[in-house]
Amino acid sequence: MSKNWRKITIITIISIFLFSMFVFPGGKQEPKTMKLVASHVLGPTHPYQPGFELMAKIVKEKTNGRITIEIHHSASLAEEEQAIEALQMGTIDITTVSAAPLTGFVKEYMACDLPFIFATPQEAFAFYDGEIGDTLFKLTEPIGLVGLAWWENGFRNFTTKDKAIRTPEDMKGLKMRTMNSPVHMASIRALGGNAVPIPFGELYSALQQRVVDGQENPVANIHAMKFHEVQKYVMLSRHFHDPSPLFISQKTWDKLNNEDKKIIQEAAIKARDHMRQVGIDQEKGLIDEIRKSGTEVIELTPAQIKQFQDATKDVYKNFEDKIGKEYLQKFFKALGR
Repeated sequence: MSKNWRKITIITIISIFLFSMFVFPGGKQEPKTMKLVASHVLGPTHPYQPGFELMAKIVKEKTNGRITIEIHHSASLAEEEQAIEALQMGTIDITTVSAAPLTGFVKEYMACDLPFIFATPQEAFAFYDGEIGDTLFKLTEPIGLVGLAWWENGFRNFTTKDKAIRTPEDMKGLKMRTMNSPVHMASIRALGGNAVPIPFGELYSALQQRVVDGQENPVANIHAMKFHEVQKYVMLSRHFHDPSPLFISQKTWDKLNNEDKKIIQEAAIKARDHMRQVGIDQEKGLIDEIRKSGTEVIELTPAQIKQFQDATKDVYKNFEDKIGKEYLQKFFKALGR
């Protein structure tokens, strides 16, 4: 080997050594950090928030700070349909949404919106944590959403400004805000009301300005968004149950190794159990607070609720073709009907 080649070889070896010292200090590459952006549409007092906070805490601890979750509440990043689209693009990493906004992407989610499916929260939890919940999550994978856990938004209840609703007859002619859900809108029409879909973030002002006469939402939403301040009556009708599936973007999921996927999945489930219990524990206190604010809270009797059930029973049949008869049979079999 010539002297020139020997010099070149020595210089090359030294350069590689120095490069490795700067890029890989101590001979090891620093672990890659990742910040995940989580979004939800409700306020900081809603059970979603402690759910996300616990999930973020677990993930940070289990990954030694490599993965953190930044939480954005009150639709500060996106309304629910926008959040779904943002997950598809990978601009938001994690979100939880009601079933209704998913119906425009996967028709089978319409079954979740049918009226009077469940009598108790525990029935709903057991149902969605089982086979049907897994089936629905598989159906969202082709659109870029990976299901992590079935979170909870409670039972939906009517509120109105000028007239209490105790029977379907009382609903006639009222303009009632609903989510943009074909099943919800059909149910309101079956009760004699006029269904008006309005984005959730615009609802308070719509009630305040009397664009609509009333609306329907879970107690936690009514309280968190202060709808009771611009409504005179809250009727505890519990006509729809509102599951809230928690999703992570497929684009984000694909960047994670198997160990980190397991950590995030387990954290989502622990957070699910926590936020469900927070919601159950909160509800009675929230109802008391709403009542103390001057809003009249009306607990409908079983006989009154039966009238609402009878008035909406045709909604099931009318959506057989839209949802899929075979899937609905599977859905109701899982319900034990």
